[in-house]
Amino acid sequence: MIVCQQMVQKGTSPSVALLRAKAPFKASVTEAIEAIKHFNAANGASDPASINGKDVETIASLSKRVAVLEQQMTMLQQRLEASIK
Repeated sequence: MIVCQQMVQKGTSPSVALLRAKAPFKASVTEAIEAIKHFNAANGASDPASINGKDVETIASLSKRVAVLEQQMTMLQQRLEASIK
């Protein structure tokens, strides 16, 4: 579970393969699966209700930025196509 926590702190989702590769000891597939299950249960990773207000604000902000970038990309594509013709 400690290795799982370290992975999450580095921005990586724990997976069986990563856990087995990073474990300081030889871990079987079943041990890795159990460790990830316990880690997820302890940290509420599988609970969608665990998203707090700050996360919702961040998601909304990022969604707006993506929409603006998509509009800008469309405009640039149109300008590029017009300049080619």
